[in-house]
Amino acid sequence: MLCNFCLRGNVYSVINMKVYIAILVFCLALVSGQSFGQNKVQYREFDWSFIQTPHFDIYFYGDQQELANFTAEVSEDAYEQISLHLRWDLRKRVSIMVYNSHNEFQQTNIVATYMVEGVGGVTELFKNRVVFPFEGNYEQFRHVIHHELVHAMVNDMVYGGNMQNLISSRVKIRVPIWCNEGLAEFLSLNWDTKSDMVLRDIAIHERIPTVNELNYFMAYKGGQSLWKFIADKYGREKIGDVFRSMKRTQNAEKGYEKALGMNFKDLTDQWHKYLKKNYWPDINNRDPIEEISEQLTDHKKSKNFYHVSPALSPDGSMVAALSDQSGYFDIVLFDAMTGKKIKTLVNGSRSVNFEELKWLQPGISWSPDNNSVVFAAKAGKGDVLHIIDIDTKKSKTLEISDLDGVFSAAWSPLGNEIAFIGNKGRASDIYIYNLEKNNFFQLTDDVFSDSYPSWSPNGEEIVFVSDRGENISGAFKGKMVDHNYSQSDLYIISTRSKIISRITKTEYNESHPVWMNTDNFIIYTADYNGVWNLFKKSLIDDVGDQSRASSPYAITNVLTGLQQPTVSKDDQQVIFAGYVGAGWDLYSMVKPLEKQSKIIAKTQYIKNKDQDDESIPDLRKQLKNKDFSEGSQKTYSKWVFAQGYENYNTTIKENDSVEIISLDSLKKGGEYIPQSYKTRFTLDLVSGNLQISNVFGTTGMTYFSFSDILGDHQIAFGTEMVLTLENSDYFLQYAYLKNRRDYYFTAFQNADFFNIGYDYYTGLYTTARLRHYGIQFLVSNPFNRYNRIDLGFSWHNISYSILRPMLTGYNYTEVRYEEIESEVFSTILPTISWVYDNSVFGFTGPIDGFRKNTSLTFSPGYGTDSLDFQTMKIDARKYWRFGRDYTLAVRTFIGKSFGPDKQKFFMGGIPYMLAGGGETNGKKDTGQYRDVLLDTSNTSLIQDIYFTEYAFPIRGARFAERFGSNALLANIEMRFPFINYLALGFPLKVIFGNIRGHAFLDIGAAWDDGEFSKDGWPYEYGRQNNKYSPWVATLGLGTKINLGYFLLRIEAAWDKNFNGYSKPQWYFSLGPDW
Repeated sequence: MLCNFCLRGNVYSVINMKVYIAILVFCLALVSGQSFGQNKVQYREFDWSFIQTPHFDIYFYGDQQELANFTAEVSEDAYEQISLHLRWDLRKRVSIMVYNSHNEFQQTNIVATYMVEGVGGVTELFKNRVVFPFEGNYEQFRHVIHHELVHAMVNDMVYGGNMQNLISSRVKIRVPIWCNEGLAEFLSLNWDTKSDMVLRDIAIHERIPTVNELNYFMAYKGGQSLWKFIADKYGREKIGDVFRSMKRTQNAEKGYEKALGMNFKDLTDQWHKYLKKNYWPDINNRDPIEEISEQLTDHKKSKNFYHVSPALSPDGSMVAALSDQSGYFDIVLFDAMTGKKIKTLVNGSRSVNFEELKWLQPGISWSPDNNSVVFAAKAGKGDVLHIIDIDTKKSKTLEISDLDGVFSAAWSPLGNEIAFIGNKGRASDIYIYNLEKNNFFQLTDDVFSDSYPSWSPNGEEIVFVSDRGENISGAFKGKMVDHNYSQSDLYIISTRSKIISRITKTEYNESHPVWMNTDNFIIYTADYNGVWNLFKKSLIDDVGDQSRASSPYAITNVLTGLQQPTVSKDDQQVIFAGYVGAGWDLYSMVKPLEKQSKIIAKTQYIKNKDQDDESIPDLRKQLKNKDFSEGSQKTYSKWVFAQGYENYNTTIKENDSVEIISLDSLKKGGEYIPQSYKTRFTLDLVSGNLQISNVFGTTGMTYFSFSDILGDHQIAFGTEMVLTLENSDYFLQYAYLKNRRDYYFTAFQNADFFNIGYDYYTGLYTTARLRHYGIQFLVSNPFNRYNRIDLGFSWHNISYSILRPMLTGYNYTEVRYEEIESEVFSTILPTISWVYDNSVFGFTGPIDGFRKNTSLTFSPGYGTDSLDFQTMKIDARKYWRFGRDYTLAVRTFIGKSFGPDKQKFFMGGIPYMLAGGGETNGKKDTGQYRDVLLDTSNTSLIQDIYFTEYAFPIRGARFAERFGSNALLANIEMRFPFINYLALGFPLKVIFGNIRGHAFLDIGAAWDDGEFSKDGWPYEYGRQNNKYSPWVATLGLGTKINLGYFLLRIEAAWDKNFNGYSKPQWYFSLGPDW
């Protein structure tokens, strides 16, 4: 960290100086480790290969080429459909990376974000790469492939397939999230019963959001419905018209207005009328869930969205369920009669053992003795089964090796076995864990997707859901891409003989079967005639023979939908998850076996399904040579002539498609030819970065970023080049991220200039130069997602020079600078840090969890004018979440330096400050720093500038308000919602969302040994008129506003002084919450 100073008096000597704290956005943070942040751990080595289709390069690893082949076929089919709708052909090939499981998907280096459960895939914009996992279900896999390819096509069409066009502002449009995600859902699903359930519920029970509000609520399903409305009203051709208009106008709303003749307000009105017309008729002759059952939970009252996966205890007194009342999924025990919360059994997403609780493919099951529950969870490198004692909350972990994923546990009524779904490669099958032998075996073994196992009362059979269709035994010689994997039915398998029988054969989908305990029935859910209802089916016909062919019938006729039934041991109660009011709750219904058959009328969606024409004329060739840019004059003012980047020249006009590779060259014997992956670097972006320094103001740097296609090797280079190398800023960084242990290397130089005194002879200012160059190494060793050790080593060379202006040349008109004084310093700094971070982030920063960074930095006394010190720092931060919107954040920082040349801690100020100030001790501040007298020896000078540690924020205090070799800082913040949605019409038409507020208290002290108990001010602070205290205390209020690329903080602070409290001091700064 650099500091600035000014010289007073004779320019040849250093007497008094003002120390400025420089806030530099630079890679030098590696000196002291990587601070906080969770880890991406590469638990396995990936041996990548790839196949090529006419438009895509599809990467896979291991022996899973069949998954890549499936992806290839689905991708080309999806491409043709998307291309027809957008009237667009790809200009650059798209790379697709296929992971075998979600656990391994989370290890990708292609994007920096950790892929939490619920993220089914991602399309990044640097290289327009598509990344997704196979999670055991082929229909879900097809949906994700198609969905993400819509994003890739939109990126190629609107942004030129590269982030560079956004960074360089060649493309100004930002496609709204509801427009982008909604189109991806519409083209990949068209419409289905689950989408219909969500929109029917909104249209009947809730206030329908406006088009602009879809950016913050229901972006996926609301956007999907909006595109369906446009397609139904105007035809699917309008989709391409809308995107062309958006490109032409470089504005989303104007694009819609040009294509449809409606602005967003009019579009909102028309869409709302469309929803009411389609869904209000569905109300007739259907039962609201709360009228046929008793509501146990209320997501509106608890301000959450999910109460799902209920499991009734054998004694019928409790129900265990997944709930996001805390903001993420926990397993909670409720009273089965009243719905009152008993206790939280498992806290999810906060520890290695319970990283994720599999809420997308859930399954909680009780032990027959009523003492424990079992469920699947992600724990470190893979999935496990957890058995939790409901009284002590102690966990027994059942390790499940050699499987890519584990889901949907079901405890046998005999108590000795647990069935579960296991994913391995391109299949999901039923496995059984034997608790007595502590091993597991595979029950089904085929390519089909099996899910949701449920035991028979005698523990000899399992009913399950599968997409196997007529391939009952599992034998299948065809290709999955040709199989109808979108249709699911119910099957029963004998755990002894492994013989499978089919028990449903319908045109609709069944799910979540449960075997009744007192009679040979099963109940399950099905989307018959468009609504997910509860069905009952007898497994014995009227004669008493085992036919498993009797007709099922519905026992509910609900308005919205329900899932995941669970029954009591006496079959007198069924509890299920029902969707009402934009959320899931638990409902209880008595005597399900006595319920009579219900007649379920077709929804409007089912009635009109056969009339829905998905065909669209091919208009691509007609538009191939038409220029859609704003204005049609040919200009080369923004032309790029560099080979390989010609596509930048056509970001907003039509262009020929990518050169198609012949299928004959890609296949051999009808099979795709695999090729080995080879590392090759390509450019990610070129950007002009703005750096903010409270010393030197704002400076710029041109930034170049390169990486390989997998993101395992990342290179960054930045420069602010002036006439000579020694007077320029530049750095080079390389990151090797392929294996579990990450390696970073950085070489850098930073040169800063400032005026230090006026030379009356020349009429010019004498200049000082700070030059800092060196190299840094960092090795980061993660133990798991939350824990790691960072080992750093840096070599620093520092020079401080005073440059006096000299007039030379003819008539002394030329100016050159002569170095009249110089200090040189060189040292090495090893660092070790232990980082723990299980925090959960909200809109502006952490909202729950704990973070701690304990670091030790020491100088071994090597180099010229060497230093000898050891510095220990502990930075601990705890966050308590209350409900969904409120957080109490507490931070403690402790620092102490030892040795002959102790480091100093400068306390006070705000990081990344743009403007602000106020008063100290009742007097107006002259700047953002305080006057400081330091030792004028050269060694101390360099040490104080480059090896000072900074303790902030203390809002309302100047930089370096206190300093010393010891520091203690505490920050307390109460964070709360301030403005959820703000739309301005004047002076600019701008929409802000999720503006957060906070109230804070900052208190800290910095001191040298022996100073803490002094009454008089230490000499380093100069003359002061008030009593000395090492403590500084401030309090205040603030808000954070998300401006897209960064977060703006506006804060008012009052500092405590001997006269009471100061006037409010206003500060403007950048950056997220600590």
